[in-house]
Amino acid sequence: MGIIYYMQNDTNQNQPPDSNQEANPSNVPAPDLSEDWPLKQNPSENSDTDEHWTSVITVFPKPIIPCYFCNTSEYGLVRFLNAAAGYEPFQIYINKQLAVNGLDNGDMSQYGRVSAKKQTVTVQGENGYVYLEKQIDVLLGQAMTVAVFNSDTGLEIMEIMDMYCNGGINTGCFRVCNLSITNRKVNVFLNGGVLTFKEVDYKEVTAFKYQKIGFYLVSVMSSNAHTDNILLSSNLYIRGNASYTLYVFNWSNTMNAIRILIVEDRRNY
Repeated sequence: MGIIYYMQNDTNQNQPPDSNQEANPSNVPAPDLSEDWPLKQNPSENSDTDEHWTSVITVFPKPIIPCYFCNTSEYGLVRFLNAAAGYEPFQIYINKQLAVNGLDNGDMSQYGRVSAKKQTVTVQGENGYVYLEKQIDVLLGQAMTVAVFNSDTGLEIMEIMDMYCNGGINTGCFRVCNLSITNRKVNVFLNGGVLTFKEVDYKEVTAFKYQKIGFYLVSVMSSNAHTDNILLSSNLYIRGNASYTLYVFNWSNTMNAIRILIVEDRRNY
């Protein structure tokens, strides 16, 4: 199991970065889904004997039905992230079947198995009001996060492929996803510049970059040229062969009112 870090605006340091690191890994393979994938309701119940891919999340996972229309062996993995500010918790359906109930801002569900084909995702309020309905492509043998976030016209969803890191026992992989509608360009630094992601655009998911195992200070800054204040920072321990995605999103629709969620995904052996 790993550790997930979940932070809201709580620091205001001043530490400009200065260096970048080599390019991200190309051709990163997807998780092996050849085994059965029973879904655990409690992260502590995960074991090496029945799962080969685990995610540890910051909040207790909401109930999620472990398999949707899995009448064949051809399926992928789907989980949901609520990165939308200003809404009550969501109910999320896949092809009219309830998948997640009570998904609040900053919550992420566990993976569920979904038949590999086009699926219709419906996001609605607990009062039954439908905010959006959209098709997603579930790919055979692939894992993805479906994020619900704020757009200029209301709510939107985005498919984010979750890749397995092949960095080796001494190296992990790190990337950034910016879903903040108010901070549409952000800079992210590890240890003030040992690893940098500059001007990450709204709705952009960066490529992974390799980083050696160890403890790091992760800092998120606005890319506004008139300020170099750190909006958020968090400690992170990078493990070997683990993939880390830092999500930036809003807890309020005002400038700099952001949260970060760092999700670790790794294989168990």
